[in-house]
Amino acid sequence: MSVDFLAYAYTSDPIVAGIISQSGTTFSAGLPIPREASAANWYTVTAAVGCGNSSNSSTEQLACMRNLDLNTILAAVPTSGLDSIISPFGPTVDNTLVFSNYSEQVPAHIPLLIGSDDYEAGTFRTQLALGNITFAESDWDEYNLASFTCPASKRANVSLAASNPTWRYRYHGVFPNVDISSQGGAYHGAELQLLFGTTYLTGNSTAEEIAVEAYIQGAWAAFAKDPARGLLTYEGGWPLYDPAEKSLVRLSFDNLVGTNLAFPDVYDAGCATASIAALLCRLFGVCQ
Repeated sequence: MSVDFLAYAYTSDPIVAGIISQSGTTFSAGLPIPREASAANWYTVTAAVGCGNSSNSSTEQLACMRNLDLNTILAAVPTSGLDSIISPFGPTVDNTLVFSNYSEQVPAHIPLLIGSDDYEAGTFRTQLALGNITFAESDWDEYNLASFTCPASKRANVSLAASNPTWRYRYHGVFPNVDISSQGGAYHGAELQLLFGTTYLTGNSTAEEIAVEAYIQGAWAAFAKDPARGLLTYEGGWPLYDPAEKSLVRLSFDNLVGTNLAFPDVYDAGCATASIAALLCRLFGVCQ
């Protein structure tokens, strides 16, 4: 999400040559945070650690917070239930760098590589299960769709509308040494160890995993070297994204190297009715 903010904050004079947006976009749930909500979250923590609330001097309050031990502050930040899925802190709307109406904004003219993991919900499902919080399979499927798949689809289409070179992927890899649970699947962040080459830290990498690791690293490097054209010739070429064509690149599908192209609608079909707000209202009672 934070990466994608740059594409909207500097439209007349972009400060980056391209954007690689992994799992998060300006259309994703939870961010940006309205100014009022961000302030309320801040005062919840300051009050809990003895630094006062909204009635106190902001200068004294900040000085108090800066003198606290990091662990004391972290212990006061909510981390259970809904707050384990959507962070209470993050970029806050100021309508200069972070906007409240991204559907009405036009991104900078820069190439975009965007995608998500096949089962992003696996991270949060596993995390909540550790606290004995469980939901129905259908709830997690809806969360995966509304929070990750559909925002990626929407952002890719916005990029196309702005005439920007656009590629879209979906990561499917599930490897034993980086698996987090029996229900984790290709979870949120599953591709990061492969991308940054740190799977050796857990050991027992498979030959397939090493091959996928090299392929993903090569793709990201090709885009970084030449955001507008690099992927067009990488390992046989990646097709530019087109929602009407087989242009969704399924990375590590069946744990194999290659593009394994699919029609986007295979995954986007439910986006017309998906609603993260309705889901969170039903599951956590947080209704807007």
